[in-house]
Amino acid sequence: MGTPDIAVPALRALNEAGHNLAAVVTQPDRPAGRGRKMKRCPVAEEAVELGLKVWQPERVGAAVRDLISLQADAACVMAFGQLLPAELISAFPLGCINVHTSLLPELRGAAPINWAIVQGKKRTGVTTMLMDQGLDTGDILLQQATEIDQQETAGSLADRLARMGAKLLVRTLDELRAGKISPRPQAEAGASYARRLTKSDGLVDWQRPAPEVDLLVRGLDPWPTAHTVLDGKALRLFGPTALVDILPPVQPGTLIKPLPGHEDLLWVACGRGALGVGQVQAAGKRRMAATDFLRGAHLAPGSLLGG
Repeated sequence: MGTPDIAVPALRALNEAGHNLAAVVTQPDRPAGRGRKMKRCPVAEEAVELGLKVWQPERVGAAVRDLISLQADAACVMAFGQLLPAELISAFPLGCINVHTSLLPELRGAAPINWAIVQGKKRTGVTTMLMDQGLDTGDILLQQATEIDQQETAGSLADRLARMGAKLLVRTLDELRAGKISPRPQAEAGASYARRLTKSDGLVDWQRPAPEVDLLVRGLDPWPTAHTVLDGKALRLFGPTALVDILPPVQPGTLIKPLPGHEDLLWVACGRGALGVGQVQAAGKRRMAATDFLRGAHLAPGSLLGG
């Protein structure tokens, strides 16, 4: 049970490991793009390629009887996008096994990858857990940690965690079946939540220190993206990034002269220090290198962002 790109490696891993996949359950087709054409989600597309049965109920609660009738040993869930009813959670001998992209009980909720970067965490990981009726509160099965790189974006971290989670899921199923795992309750003392992000979360406050703005830019790349305003229009900001501690004697949000060795970045003064941004996207334009944008926009040092 899964929907977006991050869940595809788990589906592939289960199939390659030789598991008998009775069905793949995912979200219904939705209109997407400027033409609003119906589009299948990545997990559904992969399942069709693998020749698997695909179910796309509008609400999974309406398909509980059909799912139980499959008599499956387990339900494997990653980024499905719907809450499962209690009747379904308790229907499988090995349980409903969820792959969550954090080291639970840290960062329960919808956006753990983004918040791990935005909050400046040095490491994160993946957890397999037995689902219950709470929000990522079920007993932990297995965990695997990884360091967060200094240039990690939410996109690159999601790709790594997707692969890690896929391998951990296969291992979890094998060890559960062999009776080698003892589920352990989560410690509430260390619990935190990663709420769903919105576009408004990405608005940059240039009064903040450069390291904080850097974390926001990378943590919201590729979605919902950090953004500012230039000449009354939105300008989206992406990695790679660079930082300097020098505080320019200019107003925060001011474009400053590119620094030696980093002439390919768009440099902006912050409340403390300055941030260099490697890629941007102007309104109505594609994402591009900062140097290409600066060449076309004819901006001079001293231009102000955010005003």
